[in-house]
Amino acid sequence: MSRTDGPLPRLFVSAMIVDAVGSGMFMPFALLYFVRVQHLGVASVGITLTVVNLALIGSSAALGRLVQSVGHLRSLVLGNAVRTVLFAVYAVTLPAPLAVGALALSAVLDKAVWVSLGATIARLARGSASRRAFGTVGWARNVGLCLGSLVGGVLASAHSTGGLRVIALVNAASFAVTTAVLVRLRGRTGAEADAPARTPADVAAATAAAGARQVLRLPGFALLTAAKTCFAICATVVSTFIGLYLVDDARLYGWTAGAVLAVNGALVVLFQQSLVKRTSDRGAPRMMSLGGALYAASGLGFALVSPLRDTLLPAFAVCLALVSMTVYTLGEIVIAPTSDGYAAELAAPGMEASCMAVYQTSWSIASVVVPVAGAWLLLTSASALWITFTVVALLGAVLSAMLDRTHAERPVPA
Repeated sequence: MSRTDGPLPRLFVSAMIVDAVGSGMFMPFALLYFVRVQHLGVASVGITLTVVNLALIGSSAALGRLVQSVGHLRSLVLGNAVRTVLFAVYAVTLPAPLAVGALALSAVLDKAVWVSLGATIARLARGSASRRAFGTVGWARNVGLCLGSLVGGVLASAHSTGGLRVIALVNAASFAVTTAVLVRLRGRTGAEADAPARTPADVAAATAAAGARQVLRLPGFALLTAAKTCFAICATVVSTFIGLYLVDDARLYGWTAGAVLAVNGALVVLFQQSLVKRTSDRGAPRMMSLGGALYAASGLGFALVSPLRDTLLPAFAVCLALVSMTVYTLGEIVIAPTSDGYAAELAAPGMEASCMAVYQTSWSIASVVVPVAGAWLLLTSASALWITFTVVALLGAVLSAMLDRTHAERPVPA
């Protein structure tokens, strides 16, 4: 089997890059697409996504059991195949009810694919190798997202809807190529990725019992999920509000927001792989605590950008924004592969999909809470938004420290 230097097959990593190129083209302009092409209001899009994410929070364990019963890699293939058809249909202007339904289906498929992806990685790479595997996937996706966002920005800059329709079709093509690559991969490693870790009877019993309560009773899993929720909230705040904050509140030029976001993507691509390799033998909870502290420091930096712009030259505010994003990105590089890999380590054999589904509710909670609470805080006071960000990051660091004690008490698996 052809492999990378890490624990994942090269075909798998290639599929993640292709997938991310299409996603990188579509995601930054998804709201613009639904407003211009599908003629949905911003409120309709927001309400639909909020309702879907609330439903996904309550049904996460059921979704995990479904993925577990179908098979991790098989579910990943099916999810991408359905998304291929869905985004091909996106190129056509749909009636409003169908457009809303397609948006809801897309959100559900995204969650199912992420659960399948996490469970597949957990099966392909166990122990400390899982952290390197998640780091490799994160690196590959950031490469694709950076490339895709550059091309998507050119296509979306046209005043007509043609560029947005092309973006949807290219995204569909990326899902089609990803599906084909994963089918080929499954032919080579399907038994390894989808086969149960124990006997079929044991796996069936574990899968049937793998409700949210059972998953959260696994040693350390509830603390890990709570800490990850804090970090997911911080990440969602940055991705949602950093551009608006820098341009509207700090009154910096639009290119500043682009440069700050470019720094984030570039640092992840350049340094995540090497950093994960150097720290993969260190305790995951301690690394998460370090990442939370870096998040908190970046939050304080972002909070000072607007006051600094009012008292000193704009250049100082721009420099502080770039430094704050650099510190934030270092925290992201530390937290993302470490927490994902640790979730895979804590997952009981036969319950990988259910565990990853419950763990992924952190992002669903963030996507429900942040847009409403963040907008209210930003309207109240920009400083209040970033102070809250700092407090949430510190809470995540504290929960990670508590998890470190649980980690020390866990018996080392054979």
